[in-house]
Amino acid sequence: MLLKKSLIVLCCLFSSTAFAERWFEVEVLVFKQRPAPYLQEDFTLKHDTIEDKNSLDLMTPIYTEQAMQACIDGDARFKKHSFTDSLVNSNPQSGVCDDSTDYMQSYDELPVTPQVAAQDHMQQTYLLAPEQLQFKTQLRQLDRKGLTPILHTGWRFEGASKSRAPSMHLIAGKHIKSDNNVIPSYSNPDFVSLLNTQPELFDDPDKANVEWELDGLFKIHLRHYLYITANFDISQKLENGNIESARFSQFRRVISGEVHYFDHPRMGMIVQIRKFKH
Repeated sequence: MLLKKSLIVLCCLFSSTAFAERWFEVEVLVFKQRPAPYLQEDFTLKHDTIEDKNSLDLMTPIYTEQAMQACIDGDARFKKHSFTDSLVNSNPQSGVCDDSTDYMQSYDELPVTPQVAAQDHMQQTYLLAPEQLQFKTQLRQLDRKGLTPILHTGWRFEGASKSRAPSMHLIAGKHIKSDNNVIPSYSNPDFVSLLNTQPELFDDPDKANVEWELDGLFKIHLRHYLYITANFDISQKLENGNIESARFSQFRRVISGEVHYFDHPRMGMIVQIRKFKH
């Protein structure tokens, strides 16, 4: 009897361990849709800010590190020296390349794919390197249709329940900087206006507020099946300085290995979740 109970306990522990070590990788390709002049959908309802207490941002540190290195290498975006300084100082470094600079604001547009080194472990969630991405056919199809990708990335992660799984913070596209004292406009019925009254000086982190063409959360959780919860704001700046944003919000059960398409009047998203080492 004791032996039987011991075997049951061991089986339970083994099952729990096996579940905890179920790792996956996901590849995400986001692209802009063509403008739809006769769009029938209505996005005039204002939505709450997208939030999640358990979110993970792997992209901002990468872009920040790369911009800081560009600053150190003498990128003109960061130079503050006067002409006289340049005559007496041959060092191309701008002199403002420290941790107090908000490097994210130096981007007019984010790279489509974050440049990271390839990794192959199951220790913590990490981004895939460009050479580990597999959507070659999908990229060619988008190119033939004249559609522009704004984000192509992926990451490896441990399968977890809905309460434990973090939401990945994704940003992409153009850097949208609002003008001062703009008035919200609802002239375009398929957008929700957002008001941002912060100035656009990227070297003043206390006064700046960064917004991106695509900004939101992407969550994958495991409960017998895999589930995707995607919530993004898709924004654009109008000629009058107003910022308008449409909400992309979808929830779907998916199957690993299959390519899934998510459609929205403003953007399309292609996703594939693949098993990793199991």
